[in-house]
Amino acid sequence: TTINGKDHTMTLEQSIDLAELQADMAFDAYLAAFDEDAHPETLDSLETEALIARSRYDDLRSQGLGH
Repeated sequence: TTINGKDHTMTLEQSIDLAELQADMAFDAYLAAFDEDAHPETLDSLETEALIARSRYDDLRSQGLGH
């Protein structure tokens, strides 16, 4: 399975790997902000981004397991 992007084509496996990396990075950013006692609105925003990234990863992973 391939996913066609604007400038390139990625396999589903590559897309899953990228989504996992993005989810990990978003969660790390949230943890770093939490450790630095960031403003609550900043924490909320970073938490939301991390949850969205994780959801995207989970969705792609489910697609991959279905093939």
